Amino acid sequence: MQNKLSSRDKLLESAATLFLEKGYDAISVNDICKHAGVSKGSFYHYFETKQVLFMTLMENWSNTVMQSILSQPLSANSDLKEVLVEMPYHFDSVFSAVPKGFPILVDFWRQAMGDPEIWKLAVEPYRYFTGFFMRIIEIGQLNGSIRKDVGSEVLARLLVAVAMGYLLESAYDQDKADWSAITSEGLKLLLEGIGGSK
Repeated sequence: MQNKLSSRDKLLESAATLFLEKGYDAISVNDICKHAGVSKGSFYHYFETKQVLFMTLMENWSNTVMQSILSQPLSANSDLKEVLVEMPYHFDSVFSAVPKGFPILVDFWRQAMGDPEIWKLAVEPYRYFTGFFMRIIEIGQLNGSIRKDVGSEVLARLLVAVAMGYLLESAYDQDKADWSAITSEGLKLLLEGIGGSK
């Protein structure tokens, strides 16, 4: 059983490396198998197609990001502005992966546009984060740390847009080393505008 698991992991690691280097379309199943040192039979044992492997990579990445979010302790008494300002520091690995991983993400979005199954996977993290931020904002509105005169969905979409914008910017401006700090400072400024009386 251990060999099967390690073969699967080798295929995933090799695919991620090759997709980063050459792009999704330029890489074949043969290329992935050769790089991983794994037979095509093993490949098809784990993945029906290259696309399924690709979706597995994206799902793994998405789950890692969501687990980072879930590790945030929240309670009705939490200072939600402080929670949000600290949140980017839990995503150092995401920011460091974006410059190299951005081409893969673009490939993923491009494929998602033409395939409803991939689109469902592509929008799942976005919907999750929108819902997560809505819950944070609603707690903050109840305890007075976030203003109550704007709907939680409007503020949640604003926060998601800011976070996605910083991720995109980090892909273009790789000279800035600490995108977690930059994002935290931006959120701090934004939160001054939406903060409540607490």
